[in-house]
Amino acid sequence: MKRPERMKAWVLVEPERLELLEVDVPVPRADQVLVKIDRACICNGSDPGIYHGHEAYPTPLIFGHEASGRIVEAGEAVRGFAAGDRVCWWFEAGAFAEYQTVTPGNVAMFCVPEEITRDQAPVMELVLASCRALMDRPPKEGRRRLTVCGLGPSGLVLIQYARALGYERVTGWDLYESRRKLALSLGADAVCDPRELTEKSVAEMEEADVGVLMMGDDVLDGEPTATLLMRAVRPGGEIISYGHPEKGCRFSPYVFQSRNLRMAGPVNDMETIRKKGAEAVRMAADGRILIEPLITHRIGFLRLKEAFLHLLERPEDQIKVILRWEEGAQAPGTEGKIERNGGKNGTGNFGTGAGGNDVL
Repeated sequence: MKRPERMKAWVLVEPERLELLEVDVPVPRADQVLVKIDRACICNGSDPGIYHGHEAYPTPLIFGHEASGRIVEAGEAVRGFAAGDRVCWWFEAGAFAEYQTVTPGNVAMFCVPEEITRDQAPVMELVLASCRALMDRPPKEGRRRLTVCGLGPSGLVLIQYARALGYERVTGWDLYESRRKLALSLGADAVCDPRELTEKSVAEMEEADVGVLMMGDDVLDGEPTATLLMRAVRPGGEIISYGHPEKGCRFSPYVFQSRNLRMAGPVNDMETIRKKGAEAVRMAADGRILIEPLITHRIGFLRLKEAFLHLLERPEDQIKVILRWEEGAQAPGTEGKIERNGGKNGTGNFGTGAGGNDVL
């Protein structure tokens, strides 16, 4: 295939200024592959913070990092991957474009199994990212009960991963009823609305051995939700800090210290992620981790800005939004012919609620 010279890409020109531009197709180095992106998805956790301005992501930059596609060129130094391979990876920014260069030596890259559909494949970046919270924490004596605070896409994946690993009791906390119900269907033993929790009610719960903070900014009044989670974890237990709250995370040092808790982040060692990530890919391929229930919307790539701004305003309306580079995709802001719930055609706007599943 002859590499084109120009491509469309969604560029974050500066914080809070996202534009669809025509840019040069990147030329892969000897250690890189060039991927033709056919599917991508919005990251509910990280993309908002990057959009508003983040020290790790200076602008201008091609937005997005969750994607999949086929390799069309492989540099001479690349090993294990070749042109024609359908791939997913964790983690390299620049996904909201028609083409992306990826450096296999810097990421955890995998060939996508046939059992994982094109629409499901970009969600594998999220799967790999989420599973890092427990990749080095398999269940054992004293580590069999888990509470996940935040049932966005990452939390919903982690509940399934924990169940597949063999955790005996998995509980989820979230503000939105639709997500709590979905968590139960995906394997959670119990769910809670943190608005209804108090110090007393948490003290009456069965204690967790591990609590995972997967929430964004805490929007509740009163005691910080992170402190409530610490109260829900047994003395001597562990807190995993995974989420990316833009305003930081508040909690009581007294509660943390008095309960003799330990805090750690997710796994960042790339060799561990490659090894354990291969297991996570197999789990998604054989159904132990279900991706399809997480997909609430399917839209053309040109409607990305519309979908992203809707996420900022109404995060409860969507879980995973799949973006397709499809010929004839509509211009931003237009309404289009959609399918809801797998088959009935109609017309409508983007937001349909967590169960919408709109197809442009």
